[in-house]
Amino acid sequence: MNDIYRGSNKGRRRPNKNVYTTKSGKTIKLHQSMGQRMKASQNARAARKAAYLSTLPKDPLKRLAYRLNPKRLAAYWFSREGALMALKITGVGIVVCFFIAVGVFAYFRKDLPKIKDISGDRLGGSITYYDRTGQTVLWQDYEGVKRIPVEGTEMSDYVKQATIAVEDKDFYKHGAFDVRGILRAGVTDVIQGHAAQGGSTITQQLVKLNQQWTDERTITRKVKELILAVELEREYSKSDILTGYLNIAPYGGVEYGVESAARDYFGTTAKDLTLAQASFLASIPKSPGVFSPYNSPRFNPSATEESNFDEKALIDRQHYVLDQMVDQKMVSKQQAEEAKKVDLLATIQPLKPKYQGIQAPYFVLSAKAELEKKYGSETVKRGGWRVITTLNMDLQKVAEEQVTKQAAQIKRYGGDEAAMVAADVKTGQIVSLVGGIDFGNESHGYLNFASNQKVSPGSSFKPYDYAALINYSNNVGAGSVLYDTQGALPGYPCTNKNDPRSDKRTEGGPNCLWNYDFLYPGPLTLRYALGGSRNVPAVKAMLTVGTDKTIKMASEMMGNSNAYKCYEAGVDVNDATSADEAQCFASAAIGDGAYLRLDDHVTGLATMSRNGSLLPKTYILKINDGSSKPIMEFKQPKAKQIIKPDAAYIVNMMASDPNASYMNASAKFHSQKNGWHFAIKTGTTNDNYDGLMTSWSTQYAAVTWIGHHTRQKAITGTAMENLTGPMTRAWMENAHASLKPENWVAPTGMKTLPSFVVRNKVSRLGEVVPSPSNDLFPSWYQAKTSNTNSSQTTDKVSGRVATSCTPELARQTLGNSNANTWNVDQWAGGSASSGGGSSSASSTATDNIHNCSDSPPSVTITAPSTCVADNGGCTITATVAQGTHALTDGSRAQFPGTVNFLVNGQNVKTSSVGDSPSTVTFTYMPTTSGEITITAQVIDSVLYQATDKATLVTTAANANNNGNNDTTGRRTTNPFTTSPPR
Repeated sequence: MNDIYRGSNKGRRRPNKNVYTTKSGKTIKLHQSMGQRMKASQNARAARKAAYLSTLPKDPLKRLAYRLNPKRLAAYWFSREGALMALKITGVGIVVCFFIAVGVFAYFRKDLPKIKDISGDRLGGSITYYDRTGQTVLWQDYEGVKRIPVEGTEMSDYVKQATIAVEDKDFYKHGAFDVRGILRAGVTDVIQGHAAQGGSTITQQLVKLNQQWTDERTITRKVKELILAVELEREYSKSDILTGYLNIAPYGGVEYGVESAARDYFGTTAKDLTLAQASFLASIPKSPGVFSPYNSPRFNPSATEESNFDEKALIDRQHYVLDQMVDQKMVSKQQAEEAKKVDLLATIQPLKPKYQGIQAPYFVLSAKAELEKKYGSETVKRGGWRVITTLNMDLQKVAEEQVTKQAAQIKRYGGDEAAMVAADVKTGQIVSLVGGIDFGNESHGYLNFASNQKVSPGSSFKPYDYAALINYSNNVGAGSVLYDTQGALPGYPCTNKNDPRSDKRTEGGPNCLWNYDFLYPGPLTLRYALGGSRNVPAVKAMLTVGTDKTIKMASEMMGNSNAYKCYEAGVDVNDATSADEAQCFASAAIGDGAYLRLDDHVTGLATMSRNGSLLPKTYILKINDGSSKPIMEFKQPKAKQIIKPDAAYIVNMMASDPNASYMNASAKFHSQKNGWHFAIKTGTTNDNYDGLMTSWSTQYAAVTWIGHHTRQKAITGTAMENLTGPMTRAWMENAHASLKPENWVAPTGMKTLPSFVVRNKVSRLGEVVPSPSNDLFPSWYQAKTSNTNSSQTTDKVSGRVATSCTPELARQTLGNSNANTWNVDQWAGGSASSGGGSSSASSTATDNIHNCSDSPPSVTITAPSTCVADNGGCTITATVAQGTHALTDGSRAQFPGTVNFLVNGQNVKTSSVGDSPSTVTFTYMPTTSGEITITAQVIDSVLYQATDKATLVTTAANANNNGNNDTTGRRTTNPFTTSPPR
């Protein structure tokens, strides 16, 4: 059937439609599948390879030589097969290189830091301190690196252009690295046989400087440098990178960054650099050791003659920089030539000592101490920190002026140092601080008596004593009574009551607690005890509460649990450790034997002014890093209530009462004409080594101190407040002069109640008596419920309850005079925290001046039997002698010895008398005729009296005239027996 179908084709071969034969006889298969094509290609390659191998020698070595024949190699590589092989090798190489690069990057990158910023903090630099406005530079602090980063807008275009021209002219054209620059540097190094030229871009140099890498030129270092440079270019713009480099570039010595260099070399800023100055600075980073003028003794006294500074090389390089700027069309030829003519070396400022130019040095160093305490001592190496402090420059100038003004007087009386610190009560910020008279004093100018050195506060500590007594008691207020009397107290056995001024021979000496004036005025209100700076009541106040408890409270008010401490004898308190601390005793109540720092003290008084709420002190408002990023900014902390508001308020009121203050009237500044009220408390240590005055208002608190820098030399010849007062007063008055008065406001519930009235002078100085009959008591005050009679007969001299031995002249019965009604003195029969004092006066509360065995003074009068006026009258004489007590006693100046002459009971003559015996005379001129009685009365210093009388007959002038003598101008009738004219 097939044969039939094929018909005429039977017996003939049918041609294959998938095969085509060319004229040359080559057969080409058509219409192949992909598999067929691949198989055919493989067969063809195998055939060609077999044919090629058949032509090669069989010996392997001869075969290798045959293949390496240059003609045959050339023919192969330029053949189609060779080209394909080259492409294959190149592709594989690219892949291999890619993986090698990734591996190298990963290997080196794992040990490299992440560049978070380009501020140069790793390098370090200056910490610049400013006043609270942020405008006045106080000091640039540096340790080996002096650097002040600024924004790019604060840099002259000249210095940017000069740097690019000499360091990296294609900076804006290439990426992280410059291939041509690297090749050029490599060729130069090969030709010269050493590393003569660098190929680093500005970006690479910034990486190296920012990481504090050395100039080591190794493959490893270069790889790392390139990796970080690439990352840097990804993260930052070219402008940022250039700014970062100019803020970190080395300009010789400790000068890093263009701002620091501009200030030190030329006394200008980076923004104001001229073309000449900019090209000069751009010349230095190439080799700071050779090109920096500060390597020359001409500009740096500490440099040696053997320094590497090359003046000619520096000028030549500056000219080269200018030429490069011209070639790159940054400046004109004329500008460059003019810049070359400037003698810049003649304008270089000598290198200044570290502290030269520092303003408010003691304050700045106190701020630095706070910075180091908060961030660690390594902060001094942090580059470019900008610290805005709390310093008020106006108030600082007042403080500095006052300390300087008083320096001569202080030295005149034996001291040589003074300090003053003041705080803003409303914020806790320290606004001014002077730590010494002369910061530049090589002997002791470095001692900061305002914040570093510990001093004894003397009586300026007493406000804390009374605050504690009121705070921790339920029956104590400003009108409560403590007895200022001589007697035994813990720490003061009082077995030898002799006056320490005269008894210097008794073994052990007098051992009573004395007041500064050696007087014991008796019962005093807390108001007058504080205002009078009495030692005995203050010690009793602390002992009543407890020494440790009072000191703990005071330290908490100062914001420092270790603020007030006592130490073992002989220990330098400024170097003491906790192992040197000792138990404080009663003397700590009056600021003796215990120590604090003035800035802690002023913080405590500011706490008092805020009615007992603590705000911690600070010297710092704001900190920015080298990239102007904020690190810290002051935020008003929440106040912590340390003591009850009522207790602090009462102390503020007592300390601001001018009537209670012992200060002389001319020295008082409690009440200001502009309406402000100032609390004031003085302080003097027993050894006269320390003199203090404190003052506070609702706005500011200030503490002033004077002494000798050794703390071992007394100030004598004047009262301490004569030296501290003018400084403190001037500062407080200046600080408040333009402020609207804002005085203390009483806490809710404060009570005003009857109080004991102090009627006798507390001292011989400026307190004003009587004290108020109503005074302040806290809201929790519990008055006595028994013995409510506040009237009492008291002794004028001792101020105590009169006894049967109290002489009549010394007795007085007055309202609010029963001290026992308000007595909280446990050493005088009273009790604090018990709801009131005892119901009956104790023996120590009664008159202890007068004894029934005392002898009064004596007086003898001498007078003639007759006394005629026309004969010139007559002489009356009184001879007096003291009894048990002196006629006049300096310790009782309010009761001087006196002799009175009385005629028929009327006083006609009074004379003072002191020595015993003494004679007092006066001439008596009769005004009437008849018999009279003349009495001579002597009163001594404790109001004992004695009298003597004499009778004599007197004849008045012209008694026998009967009107015959001249009576011109004399009325002849008794005016009281006739009616007045109508």
